[in-house]
Amino acid sequence: MTNNLDNLNTISKLDEADILKTIRDLPAQIERCWSDWQRIAIPSHYITCKNVLILGMGGSGVAGALVSSLARYECKLPVEVCRDYNIPTWVDKNTLVIAISFSGETEETLEAFRQAATKTEKLITISTGGSLASIGSNNKALKYQYEYSSQPRAAIGFSLTAVLAIFAKLHLIEIRSQDMAEVVELLQGLLKQIDSDVQHYRNPAKLLAQKIYGKIPVILASGSLVEVARRWKGDFNENAKNQAYFEEIPEMNHNALVGLERPEDLAKKVFFIILESNYNLERNKLRQNIVGQILTKQKIGYENVVMDPTGSVLAEMFQMILYGSYVSYYLAILNNVAPEPVKMISFLKEKLAEKS
Repeated sequence: MTNNLDNLNTISKLDEADILKTIRDLPAQIERCWSDWQRIAIPSHYITCKNVLILGMGGSGVAGALVSSLARYECKLPVEVCRDYNIPTWVDKNTLVIAISFSGETEETLEAFRQAATKTEKLITISTGGSLASIGSNNKALKYQYEYSSQPRAAIGFSLTAVLAIFAKLHLIEIRSQDMAEVVELLQGLLKQIDSDVQHYRNPAKLLAQKIYGKIPVILASGSLVEVARRWKGDFNENAKNQAYFEEIPEMNHNALVGLERPEDLAKKVFFIILESNYNLERNKLRQNIVGQILTKQKIGYENVVMDPTGSVLAEMFQMILYGSYVSYYLAILNNVAPEPVKMISFLKEKLAEKS
């Protein structure tokens, strides 16, 4: 099992689509996208928006939710993410709507965007093209279209950085170019610790994947890392073809915690991952510590993950995203599955298309 993670030939045979390259490419995606947005002017009337709605599914939805979690602590305007066909009834001419779809063909996002275009002229699309870009152009939306060959989840650097740049330009969140430079620098440092050429015995991402192997990972987080936990869950699902779940602290302390008692062989089936943030509330840090004690008492395996150095809240989030992508990738190798294809999602889309 260990040899698989250190054998680059085995990895390349399983990963014919080279998903690893796109995961490794996160710092470059951030630099490129941030640079692109320095040359994009946002229409002046967008500045008068009273609230923000971000449309997106899967990895695109996570990008919006990550920014929403940052905005919660800095932005004075309400920010909400819509992961469905129908937009909220409160959307009006004062709403800024940002639609994200890697392919530009995500049907839920397209339908929600069509509805939004009847309510507001403050529209932005983020995609590689497709119907979303076309519908956006027809409705005079500000368009960010980029070229990148990958699975949608692997383009998180583009989708997340684009929304961050929009929020920065509208002065909804304070993000400077030096902040993004710090993010890139810390990601490059992290890559040196967890990339595929680093042997398992000194590679924490490989070691964590080994602990998870054969089990269902449950990711716990609070504050700014809750949506990062959602991202980890999605990466385990899509890269490793492995079931996974995430829970938010403190909410899980009021329900999921009691569920640790059953089934009796639970310890054989799950492994908990606690994402720790240096920016968490002290009470939530205490809660995470107590949860660890309870897991130990129940003889359920777990590991705390913390970034060192942390950098800013934003840098911590990006590092945790990269770390999770690598862990899920190594779990795919251990599971002996190709990280790239998502056959069940393709099947679902085919069946939906039959009824369209």
